[in-house]
Amino acid sequence: MKKYYRLTELDKAFGISVDDAHYLNSETDVSFCVFCPTSDVILGGYRKGKFVGFGCASYSGLISLEKAQQTELFENKKVNLKGSVILQKDKISGYTPDYPFTVKVPNPVIIEWLSAPYDDIPFQHLPYIFKPEQCKSMPKQIIKTLYELGAKNEESLSKLPEKLDPRKPLVDELFKSSKAFTFDDVCIEPDELEKAKRYLFGNKEESTSNTNLRLIDAMLINMLNEFPNDRPSQIWEKLKNDITNDPRSFDTDEIIDEIGEDTLYWYNSSAELQKMKKKSFYNLIKKLKIN
Repeated sequence: MKKYYRLTELDKAFGISVDDAHYLNSETDVSFCVFCPTSDVILGGYRKGKFVGFGCASYSGLISLEKAQQTELFENKKVNLKGSVILQKDKISGYTPDYPFTVKVPNPVIIEWLSAPYDDIPFQHLPYIFKPEQCKSMPKQIIKTLYELGAKNEESLSKLPEKLDPRKPLVDELFKSSKAFTFDDVCIEPDELEKAKRYLFGNKEESTSNTNLRLIDAMLINMLNEFPNDRPSQIWEKLKNDITNDPRSFDTDEIIDEIGEDTLYWYNSSAELQKMKKKSFYNLIKKLKIN
């Protein structure tokens, strides 16, 4: 199994559609992640909500999403992240414990710098922030320019926050960086994929160990052997057309009683009438394909 799968791969490989992924996001605890292209990052951790830096590096690999971020990405097809958690420690490169800025700590972005050697970092999943930008504040530069041009008087200065006082010299500061991720960046790791399959298709081990297939399962397996590339909707339509044939081509034992717009009615081995919703039928087809 691969180390991760993109959403675009799931339908063909496992029968999990984009609609299924939306369901998993909204109704289950399945966690998705995103692939981050090569980026400069600051590795570290949080102390009372403030970031403490260990070192800086480059990283290209999977990063985690908090549930709120995941939902925003699924609903809006985009999310901006200032930092996250690295999920593939082996993809870190160019690590150095040296502090990379002239702005001293503590500052509003980094409150402390530990200069930790890489081998001394025991964690496999590492919090990080994207490397901040060191520059002078644009709002402060604008206010200072206006002041020097005489557009600001002492009365107006008294109304400004102290940090914007244009009489103070302009110095470099650190500003948080962010990156935008889109729906195309969404991935899933193997453990979460197995969890997703259990939510959608039930327990595969239990189903494959059960040799007493239902009549409808056996019929659908025969159809899938004949039409392995058909989507669930195509199998549904084939059966819907087949029940008008005499004799039937696929449902040779005539276990299907009726197929409506959204519900299939069929008889089990005890001649008891059962019903199956279209969505359940689609999930059954995906499950049988995997098994």
